[in-house]
Amino acid sequence: MSKVLVLGGTGQFGERICRRLAGLPDIDVIITSRSQSKADALAREIRAELHTVQVSAAALERDAASFEDDLRLLAPQVLIHTAGPYQGQDYRVARACIAARCHYIDLADGREFVTDIRSLDSAAKEADVLLVSGASTLPGLSSVVIKELQSHFSRIESIESSIAPGHQSPRGQGTVAAVLSYCGRPFKTLRDGEWRTVYGWQDLRWQRYPALGRRLSAACDVPDLSLLPEFVPGVTTVSFHAALEAPWEQLSLWVMSWLTRMHIISDWSRHAQLVAAVGGRLMMFGSDRGGMHIRVAGIGKDGDSIAYNWYLTAERNHGPEIPCTPSIVLARKLLRGELDVRGAIPALNLFSISEFMDELSEFAVNIELVKES
Repeated sequence: MSKVLVLGGTGQFGERICRRLAGLPDIDVIITSRSQSKADALAREIRAELHTVQVSAAALERDAASFEDDLRLLAPQVLIHTAGPYQGQDYRVARACIAARCHYIDLADGREFVTDIRSLDSAAKEADVLLVSGASTLPGLSSVVIKELQSHFSRIESIESSIAPGHQSPRGQGTVAAVLSYCGRPFKTLRDGEWRTVYGWQDLRWQRYPALGRRLSAACDVPDLSLLPEFVPGVTTVSFHAALEAPWEQLSLWVMSWLTRMHIISDWSRHAQLVAAVGGRLMMFGSDRGGMHIRVAGIGKDGDSIAYNWYLTAERNHGPEIPCTPSIVLARKLLRGELDVRGAIPALNLFSISEFMDELSEFAVNIELVKES
């Protein structure tokens, strides 16, 4: 049996990953939490639901001085790090995995955190392990979509992406802290061949999704903004927006961003607990449907300008399964010996769309590819 340890296993994404891994053969899942009682409770619940004994629990504190030693004792083959927010974190978990000689996968959405994982590349190769950062929606899934669309182009010129979460989808405090961390703060994005400054939760624009209708969106700071210009040579525009379902929620973040730009509130992530609590009370005023859109435009094989739109739609509050799935795909590939790359890398094109969708076969998730006429 192979051991997969989920760090932050009782959290918003960690619990979903634990439940899905526990239903797979030949995998022992180790649920970890700062609280032994929380980890034990979830392990008992999953064992009862799935009638499996392949689930255990452990107290594991990321910031504890004993973390590396504790990890060695648990001896997993793969660790999945879900304990965000990743903005401002160091690489102590990844370094501990190198020392314990176990593979590491995270769901990070922090731009610098994901891109800078490469600083551990030599040490990871020496230990014969793989460290993957950003095994989530961005860049884990987005890079795979873009790679599969590349076959239609002789040159890709622009990539515009957006995510539209369902209003009823649960939001953990860590996720809220992450999206608030760049509210009103400047960051660089590539537009028409130049690096330009935009501000978090500004640059408002309307986005249309076939199954969701029109939503107001705003710019967010994500790893793709740095990684895709490297991944797709010659691209001149890369953008990312988040399209919240409730316009009043989107406009509230826009107002909050201006309070930061006016130096009234410097860091909204400090108020993540309050914002998450307010959002939780208002979840009923929306739907359980969310989605994702990637538009890739450029020059086709025949020399004409072309564009493709890739859409993902998730219903029944299954949207949060999307960022969880890349880590599950990669963990299974590593354990089956199907991923022999070693080192420390961002999650760029490490699986296929078919592998991704196969892992989501039990969920209400659909994809569609549309060529612009």
